[in-house]
Amino acid sequence: MKKFKTKLIVIYSLLVTAIIVSLLIMVNNYTKRAIVSFLEQELKIGAEYVNSYIKSFHRPINSSLFKSEEIADALKRIAQKSQMRITIVAEDGIVLYDSELNRETMENHSYRPEIMEAKKSGLATSIRFSNTLQTEMLYVAAFFGTHYIRTAKPLIVVHQLISEITRNVVISGLVVFVVSIIINLLLASAFTRPIDESVSFINKFFNGDMNARILNYKDDELGYLQASINRLADSIQKKINDLTIEKDVLKMIIESIRDPLALFDRFGNISVHNGAFMQMVGADREIVGKSYFSVIRNSELNSKIHYAFTSRKEVIFEEAIKGKNYYVLILPFRGKQDESILLVMQDVTEQKRMQQLKSELVGNLSHELKTPISIVRGYLETIREVLNDRGAIEQFIEKAIANLERQNAIINDMLKLNKLETTVHAKDEYINIRSIIQQCVELLNLKIQKKSVSVSLDLDACDGVILGNSFLAEEIFFNLIDNAVSYNIQGGSINISARRMSNAIHIAIADTGIGIPESEIDRIFERFYRVDKSRSRETGGTGLGLAIVKHAALILGWEIDVKSSPSGSVFTVIVNE
Repeated sequence: MKKFKTKLIVIYSLLVTAIIVSLLIMVNNYTKRAIVSFLEQELKIGAEYVNSYIKSFHRPINSSLFKSEEIADALKRIAQKSQMRITIVAEDGIVLYDSELNRETMENHSYRPEIMEAKKSGLATSIRFSNTLQTEMLYVAAFFGTHYIRTAKPLIVVHQLISEITRNVVISGLVVFVVSIIINLLLASAFTRPIDESVSFINKFFNGDMNARILNYKDDELGYLQASINRLADSIQKKINDLTIEKDVLKMIIESIRDPLALFDRFGNISVHNGAFMQMVGADREIVGKSYFSVIRNSELNSKIHYAFTSRKEVIFEEAIKGKNYYVLILPFRGKQDESILLVMQDVTEQKRMQQLKSELVGNLSHELKTPISIVRGYLETIREVLNDRGAIEQFIEKAIANLERQNAIINDMLKLNKLETTVHAKDEYINIRSIIQQCVELLNLKIQKKSVSVSLDLDACDGVILGNSFLAEEIFFNLIDNAVSYNIQGGSINISARRMSNAIHIAIADTGIGIPESEIDRIFERFYRVDKSRSRETGGTGLGLAIVKHAALILGWEIDVKSSPSGSVFTVIVNE
């Protein structure tokens, strides 16, 4: 980029040079004309003087007149004194006298330009190169009727004088040129300094230095321009800051969306996306700028996106990708110039699972509630047939009451489970886990004695109080110990032990029961799920105990670990302090 300062200096230098050259030419021409004019006047006077001198002899003007040594010497002295050449030419062009050369060796002068012109006008001037003297001469010829008197002077003196003037003008011009360049440099520097400052500011601002500003500007047009640039920079910085904040907010909003979201530009390249989209496509590095079909590895989804690009129509469908179900919306922008495509994918996997669970729950619940009712109805119908048999009636009534109690237990557990599922956080209070476990064992003591199960406790590691919730803790340990008793063998054992590991207490409830198949462990916390349905009904279980345990542990932030074998199961409650 050519600097304005350089342009100013170059233009000014050329201008000064042109002025100096023009001045030199003008001075040379004027000097030459002035000197030539002066010499012409001098030569003219000299010709008239010579003519007056030779006429004073009152003799015919011919070659014999100038053979007189007196006249020849006088003319020679006049020529030497006036430093001019005197030539007298007859009317027919024959040279009668010449102060420089022998006239006899000179050719006829009839055709000399000054002679020919003097014959016409009486007086003529000519500047030409003299072949005789081998130099440029100024000639003045005057015609006096019978003869011509030509006076001449060499122009070498004029050339020397012009050369001297030229030399002086050039030296002076160079001095003026140097001084003017220095002055121009100073003026250009002073004039272009604000421009350089403005350019420097613009470069800094363009390269990201938003705090750069032009300082110490003057109160003139350039200063006003610089102040305006500062105001423009302030405005741009404010807009950039506002856009940055909006961009950050938009980015936070997009990232806060847990469902995949992406925006494709008119060329099909990804311009915006969130983390859920990267996770969905399995990308481990930045994908902005890449084409959607090189990132998305699902042909059905890619074909729908391509259709939306070509048809500019909205596309809505469901698609299973990597084991998850998505409700997909592909929305083309309607702007005339914006041909982007917005992809929004809602993960409905959990919703579908919940719908399935609800469907299973309704089926299981209706079955679990319908069975006791059917049994009670059967007993009542049987009682009606045996009204005279008191013993049978009492037996059937006891069985009906037992089924009603089981139905009541299912309803109570459902209410508990619903309460736990709708609870996000329970009230914190100080609890003693050891006391809670001992209390649960005491509540189940009758059941334990009936099954002849021995219970051993090793709870020294959980002595003391921690933050928790007594109701949730009781539900966890009561259901786990109750299951350990219910699914144990007759005369079996239960070992409840605690140990500290890092910042947690591990409480293990081990039984010698029927165990849980490895393939079933992942499902035992589902509602109404039973490993052995016939055995579960015999124990009087509702099928909701472990579901209650799972949700109570989630609320408390505890963890449940399960290990099982044909010789028994171990449920470990990890209490994070």
